Amino acid sequence: MCDIVEGDGSVAFFSHQQAAAAKTTEQSGDDFVAQENKWAGDCYRRGNDAMQKQNWDLALEMFSTCVKLVPDNLVYRQYLRQCAKKKYGDNGKGAGTFEKTKLMGIRSRVKKARQAENWEEASKAIEEGLYLNPWDTQLNLDLADVSKKLDRGEIAKFAYMEAIRTDQKNKEIYVALANLLRERAEYDDAVKVWEQVAKLDPSDLTAMRKITEIQTEKTTHRGGYEDAENTRSVMANKNLAAKGGGVGGNSIAPGESVETDLKHAIRKEPGRLEPYLKLAAHYKATKRYQDSYDSLQKAFEVSKNDPSVGEQLEDAELLLMKHGLEEAKEKANKSSDPEDRKRAAELSTGLRDRKIEVLTKRVERYPANLAVKFELAELLMQLQKWGLAIPLLQKSAQDPRHKARSYVSLGKCFVYDKKLQLARGQFERAVPDLNVDTDPDTYKECHYLLGRVCEEMKDPPSAEKHYGEVLVIDYEYKDTRERLERLQGGEG
Repeated sequence: MCDIVEGDGSVAFFSHQQAAAAKTTEQSGDDFVAQENKWAGDCYRRGNDAMQKQNWDLALEMFSTCVKLVPDNLVYRQYLRQCAKKKYGDNGKGAGTFEKTKLMGIRSRVKKARQAENWEEASKAIEEGLYLNPWDTQLNLDLADVSKKLDRGEIAKFAYMEAIRTDQKNKEIYVALANLLRERAEYDDAVKVWEQVAKLDPSDLTAMRKITEIQTEKTTHRGGYEDAENTRSVMANKNLAAKGGGVGGNSIAPGESVETDLKHAIRKEPGRLEPYLKLAAHYKATKRYQDSYDSLQKAFEVSKNDPSVGEQLEDAELLLMKHGLEEAKEKANKSSDPEDRKRAAELSTGLRDRKIEVLTKRVERYPANLAVKFELAELLMQLQKWGLAIPLLQKSAQDPRHKARSYVSLGKCFVYDKKLQLARGQFERAVPDLNVDTDPDTYKECHYLLGRVCEEMKDPPSAEKHYGEVLVIDYEYKDTRERLERLQGGEG
């Protein structure tokens, strides 16, 4: 179980199990070597010796080799990161300015590797970046994402924890960690992280709903119900056969099937709400989205149209629609039939329109929830409803998490509404809150659009400045280079 330090919102560096593993490693190098690749074990011993002598360069070299040889070993990564921090005197910034100029090229390699879905190459490039700055939040988030793709859950969890240590107020990181912990069936830890989310943003009602879902899922998982296709189900069937029930007889004892137990509870007390909600949560966890929706419909009736249950029903409906859209897109990609593409487009439009209906009601019900306002505004912009989106974005800009993106979206609304002076003002208000490390896409989009507006307003020096900001990060971003060269008289 990972320690959640509630005082400052940070997450402990090691989980209890990881700390124990590290301690065992220190105490018994021979046992550790016996379990791992011999070369990695040799490097580990040399790295450990170098650590004792505070020879951080040699220790880094050795543990870096360990990670390359055995990339799914968590302890190697932990020691590698610890040594990197010691090398830079725990300064929280990493290497000097000259060395850190290499990070730009490394980020570009990471981006290209991820686009090509070359996850191993991306992971290696990320480690090069973390060698230069082990406190880099975005690189740790990249490592978490790539590690999930490589089915290295322990590494992903460690990377999220490291990211939280350097950005303790970023709700999105906590949410990503909570989702990962839930996927790994680490339910108690997932609940603790969602509790941190609730503290960071008391107006976000998602956290409490997630905690309820996880607690229900934990009960389901404890009974072994979600492992219906794996060894646990085989063992259950063997036990039934030994008792005379057997698979062939379709005899299911109480506790053998969560679905059966909950349906029995519903038959016993049809007016009780809880079993319907638990059954819906079970169906959702097992990706039976239609059954989950149907169960929530019944729950809504039993609750006498309780608004909170109604919201769960809406969420289930949207999830069902999203699943249908994903299936339609997959079919369209494999098909040459234009009707399949038309069907996918219709489902996409239907999902967007339904989302707008749902979010419009929630904006009215939760006027203090700025995140919902931002999400609704983004959807309205897709329909070019600038007049409806603008007041929502003006409100959502008060939320520090959405401030920069809200101002950028406001600027876009004013551009499309042909109010360039107002657009420029919004883009310029976004600039101080842009962060190229955590959100490079918004950074580039804002400076590019600001350059376009300045160009239209006959302000070439300002346009050149903002185009330059884009090119420093991404030399091939849209037509930025051509526009800058044209302004500088570089054509021909």
